Amino acid sequence: VAIFDDDVVYIRTVERMLRVAGVPSFGVTTFDVDEAARVIAAAGCRAVLVDVFLYDEPRGFACIDRLRSLEATADLPLLVTSGARRQLQRMATYLTENRCALLEKPFGPDALLEKLEAAASLIAQAPVQGAPSVRPGG
Repeated sequence: VAIFDDDVVYIRTVERMLRVAGVPSFGVTTFDVDEAARVIAAAGCRAVLVDVFLYDEPRGFACIDRLRSLEATADLPLLVTSGARRQLQRMATYLTENRCALLEKPFGPDALLEKLEAAASLIAQAPVQGAPSVRPGG
């Protein structure tokens, strides 16, 4: 599981939660969404946690767009993790169309594992290789 977030303490906490459950994971901390997508694609991971706000900007949506546009990552389960409740509510249609599961911060290990399974189920229900994404706001 890749964890795309700018908070290293959060990444380490999630890595510990997943390690206890026997799930390998790694953090991805970069300002560059294209670089993050390349790292995630090259790693061959089975799911991605994406924060909405990275470096004080809603870069998580750009990351979702990029991951959905690449053949290697188009069908990866995506779990959007954020404490930005209002932003998530405003973007609900976009997140649904891009087959993302949601998990509000803070969360515990049981909720994390449950939502990772939910993210995988969304992909299993509607896999679309190289699916075009819907850009927020247009």
